[in-house]
Amino acid sequence: MKYVYGPVPSRRLGRSLGIDPIPSKTCNYQCIYCQLGRTINFTNERKNYYPKEEIIAEVREAIKQHENNLEKKK
Repeated sequence: MKYVYGPVPSRRLGRSLGIDPIPSKTCNYQCIYCQLGRTINFTNERKNYYPKEEIIAEVREAIKQHENNLEKKK
């Protein structure tokens, strides 16, 4: 999968899927402690980096693949 990862542990939700709608190392900060390393694509511009239809389709696919691993909060 290109945009969706997980499921990952979540204290609040149990397990959840993560969505990454921004290209790697694209940010508007230069944090020296960043776990991803130095920012390569420094930008303050708001834009759609990926087609939202592709992201939504991937989320649906991930939910189908992991439906037994995702807890439903009651």
